[in-house]
Amino acid sequence: MLRITMHLLPPPDFRPRGFRGFASYSMVMDVLESVDPDLVRIRRTGRIQTDFSVRPLRSEGEGVVVLDVTTFTEETTLALSSAILRGELETRAGRFEIHRVETLEVNPRVLLAGSGPVGKFSVRFITPTFFRPRGSVRGGIYIPLPLPDRMLINLHKTWNRFLGPMEDDLEREEFHRWLESWGIVVSGLRVETRKVNDGDKYEVGFVGWANFSPNPAYYDRSFLRKVDALLRLGEIVNVGGMRSKGFGVISYRRHERTGGERAAEAVREAG
Repeated sequence: MLRITMHLLPPPDFRPRGFRGFASYSMVMDVLESVDPDLVRIRRTGRIQTDFSVRPLRSEGEGVVVLDVTTFTEETTLALSSAILRGELETRAGRFEIHRVETLEVNPRVLLAGSGPVGKFSVRFITPTFFRPRGSVRGGIYIPLPLPDRMLINLHKTWNRFLGPMEDDLEREEFHRWLESWGIVVSGLRVETRKVNDGDKYEVGFVGWANFSPNPAYYDRSFLRKVDALLRLGEIVNVGGMRSKGFGVISYRRHERTGGERAAEAVREAG
């Protein structure tokens, strides 16, 4: 998994409209198609999970635009790297000259090594976010709410699918049961729904922020360490549906624990 940030000089008549996550998605798909049409053909069928996420295209000084994409598979990483080596991106909107490229390798061992049991924390949902319900619910139902179990299970599945197993099957099931039993609870929020036009249809998600806390009745130090690692991953790969189109961009902040909380944790561990 690799995060690639490309600073680009766009063609003179380039004027993206609407939600800029769609512009990022179109550019990545065009570049993949220019390298290997089969990479795009199979992804458009919906038979495989889209193996990249993007942030909305953004502008910076002197006419430069920034394309921020995280690749989940070696196949997509190599295709984008091949295009980058040519010094320009070929898209339907024109050719973008590559001004500068920054990369960040997403290493699961590093994420875990830098993580610890989290107490209170907050998540800011920067771009529209939604989650799918548990199981095979019919009717195309999506949930525009910051439900902690849906958020963390979504990230956990991404980790296990693309970064390798986080744990064995039994512990994975226990972790999911813990989340679905409200091991993490919402302690405050301020969110609103946003409607984003997507051609002849629209998508709905929520933006804003939410505070979360561990449920003291189900306190589990090892699971709370996983929560920390997963949310660090979420800042890189986005969360929820339509990550490949710039939905689900988040920022995560741990809240420092009070002396009383640290004392309570010491009592639990001793007892």
